[in-house]
Amino acid sequence: MDNDLNKSIYSYAEEITDEDVITFYDAAKVLLNGLDCIICRESAADIQGYSNGGFRHQIYVYSEKEFNLPYVKCFLVKNLNKIPFIDFEGVKVSPITNAIIDMLSNNETDTQVLYEAFADYYWENNESYNGLVIPKNLKKKAKHYMEEGILFYE
Repeated sequence: MDNDLNKSIYSYAEEITDEDVITFYDAAKVLLNGLDCIICRESAADIQGYSNGGFRHQIYVYSEKEFNLPYVKCFLVKNLNKIPFIDFEGVKVSPITNAIIDMLSNNETDTQVLYEAFADYYWENNESYNGLVIPKNLKKKAKHYMEEGILFYE
C-alpha cells in the first residue's frame, strides 16, 4: 500500500478487502479495523448521514497515538475514554452534536459539510436546533450556518 495522498479512502480500502466498498462507513470499517480511535469532525458527519460524503483522502479520528497511515488523520487526545462517542454499527463515532461543535471550532473544516450537517440536523429534529448546544465563543459563527441550514433544502 502506497502513501499517495491523492487516493481516496475507498481506493485504500479496496486494496485490503475483497468486499464491496461502497459507502464511507464501509471504507472506515475496513481501514480502522483494530485501531483504538473515535471517528470525528467531517468524517463523523459522513458516517451518520449528516453530509453527502464525497471524495475523501482521509478519515478524521481522535486517538491517543499517531497511526502513520496515509488514510487516517489523527487528532491526538490524552485520554480517549473522556471523548464522547456513539457506537454506530460497531464503529466509535463522535455524536453529531459534538462533530458540529468540533467542525465549527476548526478553521480548516469543509464548509459544505457544515452546511449539510446543520441542514440535516434541523430537518432530522423536526425543524429545530433543539439539543444543539453551541459554546458562547462559536455562537456568531454558528448563527450563519443555522440560518442557511433552514434554507438548504428549499
